[in-house]
Amino acid sequence: MFIYRKIFIDSYYKLQSFFFIPLNGLQTCIVPILSYNFACLAYDRCKRILYDSCGISLIFMLVGVVSFECIPDRLIGLFSQEAAVLAIGVPAFRIIGLSFIPAVLSLMPPVFFQAIGAAGPSLLLSVVRQIFCLIPLFWLFSKISLGATWFAYPLSEIITGSLGVAFYLRQLQRWKREMPMAGPTVR
Repeated sequence: MFIYRKIFIDSYYKLQSFFFIPLNGLQTCIVPILSYNFACLAYDRCKRILYDSCGISLIFMLVGVVSFECIPDRLIGLFSQEAAVLAIGVPAFRIIGLSFIPAVLSLMPPVFFQAIGAAGPSLLLSVVRQIFCLIPLFWLFSKISLGATWFAYPLSEIITGSLGVAFYLRQLQRWKREMPMAGPTVR
């Protein structure tokens, strides 16, 4: 049974990278653009860049969700035709695929905070997502069943995304207080 789980996990990480690599590339591209606009006190432009980036990321992730929900058997079949792998993988893909949408909100805010020089929230969000949420949730759900462990992915993304949105809204409030003192914006 272990070998089938390993085959499934390997196939999942290979396939999910098709959807996460464009998001990671976009994250890399927006850092200098956000930083420049933040330094120019162009807060509205920073917000627009983040919103546009989230929108573009959402499109990639929607394709991932549709793929993982509608054709999980074909995706897994690229790596293995074993019935046991499909029995584990098809329901798992359908559960894990649900995490792709909230992943946008858990992955973009850390980049935003990094770009504006707020290392604390950026680091905290990354650590919460990977260590304080995902690992304990895997452990907790593994006590229930193998099938339940897959819920750790979407739940971790939802928790981290909610925290990221809360930090972002707090940052917007700070900018709102600073706005009257802000200088000219770049056009």
